[in-house]
Amino acid sequence: MKPSPGRALTYALLSAAILAVGVNTWLAIRAVGVMARSEAWVARTWQVTHAAQTVVTSMLSAESGDRGYLLTGDSRYLAAYEKARQVLPAQISHLQALMPQDAAQQQRFAEIRALVETRIALLQQGIELRREGQETGLQAIVVTGTGQVEMDHLSALIDSIQTEENHLLAGRVARSHLARRNAILTISIASLLNLILILLAVWRFQRERLLRESSELSARRLQRLQAVGEVGLSRLTVAELTQALMHRLHWIVDADVALLCRYNNCCIEVTATNGFDLRDPGPFPLPEDSPLRQAAEQQQPVQLAEDSIDLHPFTELHGKLQALQVLPLSISGNTGALFLVGRTTLANRQPFDQELLSVIADRIALAMDRARAYEAEHDARRAAEQKAEEVRILNEELEERVRQRTAELEAANRELEAFSYSVSHDLRAPLRSVDGFSLALVEDYGSSLDADGRDYVQRIRKGVQRMGQLIDSLLQLSRITRADLARETFDLSELAEDVLADLRAAHPERNIITEVQPGLTIEADPRLLRVALENLFGNAIKFSARVPEARIEFGQAASGEYYVRDNGAGFDMQYVSKLFNAFQRLHGDREFLGSGIGLATVARVIRRHGGSIRAEGEIGKGAVFSFTLGGTSYA
Repeated sequence: MKPSPGRALTYALLSAAILAVGVNTWLAIRAVGVMARSEAWVARTWQVTHAAQTVVTSMLSAESGDRGYLLTGDSRYLAAYEKARQVLPAQISHLQALMPQDAAQQQRFAEIRALVETRIALLQQGIELRREGQETGLQAIVVTGTGQVEMDHLSALIDSIQTEENHLLAGRVARSHLARRNAILTISIASLLNLILILLAVWRFQRERLLRESSELSARRLQRLQAVGEVGLSRLTVAELTQALMHRLHWIVDADVALLCRYNNCCIEVTATNGFDLRDPGPFPLPEDSPLRQAAEQQQPVQLAEDSIDLHPFTELHGKLQALQVLPLSISGNTGALFLVGRTTLANRQPFDQELLSVIADRIALAMDRARAYEAEHDARRAAEQKAEEVRILNEELEERVRQRTAELEAANRELEAFSYSVSHDLRAPLRSVDGFSLALVEDYGSSLDADGRDYVQRIRKGVQRMGQLIDSLLQLSRITRADLARETFDLSELAEDVLADLRAAHPERNIITEVQPGLTIEADPRLLRVALENLFGNAIKFSARVPEARIEFGQAASGEYYVRDNGAGFDMQYVSKLFNAFQRLHGDREFLGSGIGLATVARVIRRHGGSIRAEGEIGKGAVFSFTLGGTSYA
């Protein structure tokens, strides 16, 4: 996971602080080391000077002791000489060890060693001559000796060494002072940097602490808002929501008492409390100067001060509160409620968090708005369910009425059909008698009748035959209604060709041109479809009798309808609604003979198959009958 900019800056500052402390420590150690070495060289210079001076002192002691003995012969003077003779080698070696490896200084040291050895040897020779009593030799050594010159030379050598060491001492002291000043400066800079880093670290830690405290405060706020949000989401009704909110608000806002009041027309009514019991919930009218009314009208929170802490209508709380916060709850754009929280003590308690209270008030208002919407929707749904139940009961009653009415109609229809069939069937017997006897009358007694008598008999026969046709049509219509529907798949085009062939054979004198669309396969009752096509094609041939060339077409349109088109007499479209009713005719018998039952029979066949039929025509330009066999219906 990529670190945040603040954390990356912290890591960078910490790394820089560690690096700065390391560099400062190294510089301080280095400065102290330089200062220590400089001071060691200074101390060594002093040691060289002291050692050189010790050598000179020892040589002077040896000279003094030797001269005292030579002049007095008193051997006590030799004690200083012997002591100097014994320590001089060690002192010279010590001086040599302290001497720097400088060529000039080493040359001076070699001369010092040679002078000391020569001088000691000469002093020892004088002591030996004094012990042997050789005054002459002794005097010669004293008079002609080079002791003073050698001592002067030794002193000069020692002085030159000291001068050189003093020169080195001045330089080393200066470097020592410089090293001390550098060390002090380095340590000061390091300390200053460390102090700056410490201050930066303290600033950074303080900032982190403030950020952490702010985050903790935000987390506590979020936790409290989540508590309000959970209540708002988990409670569906206003009553449940109010009870749950008042139970939690005591902890959420750190209040001792809480009230939720309904606000309407400048009156408030307590709906829920927490922290105390209220005997009279109201409603309480609010005067114009009431801070509660001002908060509701201005939709702004109001905090009551000490002098106005009791400006509310709840007498049980008068004199008990030290802080009271009033929050208006805006529901659907208007103040629908007031939320009041109060504290009875203020000791060791933070003031009310105004921002948190405002957010909580908004959440409560939203939750109450949602709860009211849910209740309204619930009531509407319950009313709709009641209406639906009433409609269902009414539908059941209507269905029952329709079922009863349908059963009654079906029974009546069956009785009527049975009656029609019986009447039609029973009428055929007397008609056959009338037709047979009228034919016998013409054949047996035709010569006895005059022209009017024969005409009357012929009219009787035509009327009987006409009535026979009507009876046959009625019987056919009745059979179609009562017959069972036997569906099967067959070639409708082939059936149409067969029907047309029979009709052409029945009218050999007519010039009839037919056109049938091939390949029309259908699932229907072929027996009933034959009856329908016989009537449709028969009508087409009948109503095209006055045209020299009758033209009949049968096929299926792009819409799926089957059609029968002719170029016959046509009809007036204003009577189209009467075409498919029984005994309804648009032409008289003098124009075209017919029973008026053919198209009614066709329509009944189509309806038995679940389809519908319609007709279009124009007088003198033919007609088109379109039908379906299930699916499409026409108004």
